[in-house]
Amino acid sequence: ESKKRTGAFEFRGDDGITIEAWLKPTGVSGQKAIAHVSGANGEILFQQYNHYLQLVVNSGSVGPFTFNFPNNSLDTNWNYYAVTLVSSSSGLEAKAYKNGQIKKQEIVTTYDIPNLLPTSDALNLRIAKRHGDDRQFAGSIDEFRFWKKARTPEQIYNYWFTPIGGGTNKHESNIDLGCYFKFNEGITGNDVLDKVALDYSGRINNGRIEGYVASMRN
Repeated sequence: ESKKRTGAFEFRGDDGITIEAWLKPTGVSGQKAIAHVSGANGEILFQQYNHYLQLVVNSGSVGPFTFNFPNNSLDTNWNYYAVTLVSSSSGLEAKAYKNGQIKKQEIVTTYDIPNLLPTSDALNLRIAKRHGDDRQFAGSIDEFRFWKKARTPEQIYNYWFTPIGGGTNKHESNIDLGCYFKFNEGITGNDVLDKVALDYSGRINNGRIEGYVASMRN
């Protein structure tokens, strides 16, 4: 536990979480999942909600806590987006980022979200679709990162346009990085191999691209 090796996807209030990715939606209408962590005890949902992004967190019987990006912050161009959430002495603190710049900050005192940990059941991550429904993202995604810590504005600004080093398996480097999909691996022409998206965090949480076709790697 001291080396953050208990699980890749979790929410510990004092540490917080960060979800970041490059997005290029094909449209700005409807609810469409970007990332969904779910388990028996709760969920973490980062989704497109029409022309902005939204973070929703449930843990146990508490929630949902909902944090919205500014209106019209989402468009159909390539942009980098990040959201952080952490419990502080003032309450739940959430921040929204676009292209390295903080766009919104909110502190909510009405929620005390319990830790969301893989206890009685595993916590599973699905990207671009929500577990259990058809809230599927339409567009392109790149450089997806899930952190088990709220990144600081300085860290977001310094690394929004550069790759991150992994190493949580052998080296204590970026131990808060739970999952990292660069989508940079080449293709072999064999769909059985090419539908695997490699996890560059060092935790070997490789993903499987559902409904894979070669053009998805463009």
